Amino acid sequence: MANTRRRDQIAQAAMKLFAERGYHGTGMEDIARECGMRASSLYNHVESKQRVLAELCTHWMGRLLEVHDTAVAGVADPAEALAAAMCSHVVFHAHNARAVKVVNNEINSLDAQARAEVTGLRKEYVRRWQRIVAAGIERGEFDVDDLKITVYALIDMGIGVALWFDPEGRYPAEDLAEFYATAALRQVGAAGR
Repeated sequence: MANTRRRDQIAQAAMKLFAERGYHGTGMEDIARECGMRASSLYNHVESKQRVLAELCTHWMGRLLEVHDTAVAGVADPAEALAAAMCSHVVFHAHNARAVKVVNNEINSLDAQARAEVTGLRKEYVRRWQRIVAAGIERGEFDVDDLKITVYALIDMGIGVALWFDPEGRYPAEDLAEFYATAALRQVGAAGR
């Protein structure tokens, strides 16, 4: 149990520092200092800085997939599924801005194997959105010129929330998510539904 707590502490410290300084601007000694330990002791808990980054990226991409799946589970109507997907996407990005920043900014710092794994998770996330939009097109409920570009635009729209969302701002994340869901439905020509 203590080892799990220490690994969580190390992951949180690394994420904070990677977000502030970047992967290459952060050393193992910085992570150790943030945890209140010596760098030599850090290696008793983690293999390398590269491994820490890889675990952070795969963890957070996995969480995004889980959140998406939970949001759309059992939703057959494409418009409702798209709205649910966008709501979960926006709330996730609003509440996990630091993790989003690390995953998006540091993916190219990953070694080839870890980068391929994270890229694979990203592609799977896009495929899940594509299935929703494709179902709406097949039913004649959505009208888009290009499925792939539309999905990228929708996903990028939600990712941007992580850059500017303020929890003390005008809208709570859940209200903002509803606004974005309406915008997503407009994007696919289903706003009047």
